[in-house]
Amino acid sequence: MKELNQNSIPIPFKWKGVRSYNIVIRIVFMAFVIDVHAQEGTQGNTTIFSGAQMTFFGDHNFTTGGGGTMPGIINTERTVQYGVLNYSSASLTVTGADDANHVDGYVRNLGAGYFLYPVGDNGSYRPFGADGAGTTGAYFGVDPNSAVTSNLGGGNYPILPTSGPFPTADKQADIHAVSTAEYWDIDGSNPSAITLSWNSGSAVDALTNNKLELLTIVGWNPSTSQWEEIPSSKDDVSVLGGSSDLTAGSISTTANITPDTYTIYTLAGKVDPLPVTLVTFEATKEHEAAQLTWSTTSESNSSHFDIERSQNGIDWSLIGQMDAYGESTALRNYAFTDPSPFSGENLYRLKMVDLDDTFAYSRIRSLYFEGRTNELAVYPNPAQEYVTLQNPEQVLSYRLIGPNGQALLSDPKMLDTQGKLLLGKITPGMYVLKIQRKGGLTEHHKLVIDK
Repeated sequence: MKELNQNSIPIPFKWKGVRSYNIVIRIVFMAFVIDVHAQEGTQGNTTIFSGAQMTFFGDHNFTTGGGGTMPGIINTERTVQYGVLNYSSASLTVTGADDANHVDGYVRNLGAGYFLYPVGDNGSYRPFGADGAGTTGAYFGVDPNSAVTSNLGGGNYPILPTSGPFPTADKQADIHAVSTAEYWDIDGSNPSAITLSWNSGSAVDALTNNKLELLTIVGWNPSTSQWEEIPSSKDDVSVLGGSSDLTAGSISTTANITPDTYTIYTLAGKVDPLPVTLVTFEATKEHEAAQLTWSTTSESNSSHFDIERSQNGIDWSLIGQMDAYGESTALRNYAFTDPSPFSGENLYRLKMVDLDDTFAYSRIRSLYFEGRTNELAVYPNPAQEYVTLQNPEQVLSYRLIGPNGQALLSDPKMLDTQGKLLLGKITPGMYVLKIQRKGGLTEHHKLVIDK
């Protein structure tokens, strides 16, 4: 709000027990100042015209008004130069503000310190908070793509602020969606923390895909003509009272900003980060099998990895699944064996799935296999609870040999018809699986057990 008339001459004027019905205050080059030393009330029906100001020096109590068109509402005209309701100090308390009792227009705090601005629009009370001296602001309960709100005096205002409208599609890449329900025009040259509020009409659930942690404050940067994220965090205790949730609450910047940096402010949802930070994904040949390995350095709400294979890069098949750690900031290593790759080119990719079923794909890795031999494959490797022997009908006997050469598993009844061998209480380490095939061939497979 850069067009405020700063040439008005404040004239102290004692006005006790304001009970104004359809009272209109019109000031051209000077502003009336309401000097209230005890708590006083307004009953609405008060308009502060363009270029005029009215100041409270005492605590302010909104009460529902009687007859008239604006019960409980103090109307400040929003057209240049704006009308303004001043509060002389941040220490003043404002009570009774709600959807039917608030300031429809601009409010300014003349003092320094945190102050909750009792602003609203179109019958909705939507306060904001700031602590910079002289910060001024108003709430607009309309889509910033049009930036046109209704005038209590009838009809609509022009586009406000006048540099609008402010397309919500013009935003930084890390912003998923910008609110089309509302915005705040907050101005001031002194650094200030800023708090915005929301209610069910703000549709925060849709903005954030029901993830409140993705909510953020954004500002329209006139230098770049786009919406930009402002670091902020949800208030555990809302300025509206109670805890902040998807239906109502408040959010505050994590550091002071100069309000004049941005033209207007609103709420937005950030892009949901990938469930994992994948740092490596490799595919290598191991005899006639494909060995896939990958590593992550960060996992948050991650569920599992789907391992997919394709011959043409279009049609993909699920060939395996591995559980993710879920929550981790350490280096985590994974491995998966494809025992039966196609002859020719094999394409592999990971599908990283979050707990809410959102997902992202890794880059594709390629391996080429010539004609296949009939050697048995053993997978997965590393193994945890079990290991599978390909073509178990060809197995005559097997023996799992430990690091000291001892035979740990050899009972043929433990190998089921699908080739699955349960590892039971075998401790982690490096082992050799010796397989005697029915044709007389003996194979030795190195096996890592990692539980």
